[in-house]
Amino acid sequence: MERPRKRRAVNGRISFVIVVLFLIVVMSIAMILLVRKDLNLKQVEAKKRAELEQQEQIAQELDDKERYTKTSEYVENTAKNKLGLVKEDEIIYREK
Repeated sequence: MERPRKRRAVNGRISFVIVVLFLIVVMSIAMILLVRKDLNLKQVEAKKRAELEQQEQIAQELDDKERYTKTSEYVENTAKNKLGLVKEDEIIYREK
């Protein structure tokens, strides 16, 4: 009667080892998938950060342009270049 107990014990140990190995394989696959996903997310984050920096730079340039358009220098340059206006004390030279 001891032989069936030994067989059960061996079968139980083998089953336990198989279950443990199966869990190790499943956990390893899950870990690999998570690492890949993490790398992809880091790449997306880097792209988004670069895009954000670019948009912030564009916003800064627009703010600078807006400030410039509110200055008298801008008004004078626009009047001279686009409208052909001059100040009273300026001399105009025209080419023939």
